Amino acid sequence: MTPTPDRRQLLRAGGVALLGSLAGCSDLLGGSVSFDENVPDEVADHLENANNVDGSITDRTGESSVTIEVGPGGNLAYDPALASIDAGTTVTWDWKTMGHTVTSESTPGDTQFDADGDKHTETFDQPGNVLYFCEPHRGQGHLGALIVK
Repeated sequence: MTPTPDRRQLLRAGGVALLGSLAGCSDLLGGSVSFDENVPDEVADHLENANNVDGSITDRTGESSVTIEVGPGGNLAYDPALASIDAGTTVTWDWKTMGHTVTSESTPGDTQFDADGDKHTETFDQPGNVLYFCEPHRGQGHLGALIVK
């Protein structure tokens, strides 16, 4: 006769199963990231605990317009979360999941924005770093940045 597992054994097994299922999600969760050497310190500091960041820059230079997804797949992230663009590039944030914002923390020049909804567009004419976040989910790693060259 096989013994019936007790409550503690069931809880222990459930915990192990939960940890195993979360292991595959680690790339979407914020944490300590090693950034490429060409990522400015200000940007690296801003994105240190950001979701969907692996330390590399998505190079979008040479493009006149760029789209960044907001909340892709229901995640608390931007895609790409870190990109480089040329001055004069028009950036459109496209909401894939509602309940998020794109709020500027720091931008070159006088450009400030705080948007929510379906789409938001900005053109960045001056070189510098654009740091932004989702107002309700900032503390959960919903952060993004652009490096304007």
